Amino acid sequence: MAAGEIALCRSEEIAEGQARGFDPEQRGKDSVFVLRHNGEIRMYRNSCPHLDVRLEYRKDRFMSADGQLIMCYAHGAQFLPATGECVYGPCLGERLQAVAWREEEGWLVVEAP
Repeated sequence: MAAGEIALCRSEEIAEGQARGFDPEQRGKDSVFVLRHNGEIRMYRNSCPHLDVRLEYRKDRFMSADGQLIMCYAHGAQFLPATGECVYGPCLGERLQAVAWREEEGWLVVEAP
């Protein structure tokens, strides 16, 4: 791993249809989250484009019960896991902000803030 990078977790720790939040900025709140959907890993900023609020209602609860959509529990917006596009709710058509990441030796790695 290069200087200025942070390893968040091992890729196999993210189960299909599940998400997990991380605090790479070390501010005491999860500023990014990682999910696995249809076998693909995605990473987004933990911020709804509608009101700039955190998405989860409790630790690591970003996904719908069936694991098919990302949910904003503040006001019910729903987002596609593959693109972050809002398909239901007050921010319809807007997108979650994707976070650049890479996998190195099984670890999910991001640039340090």
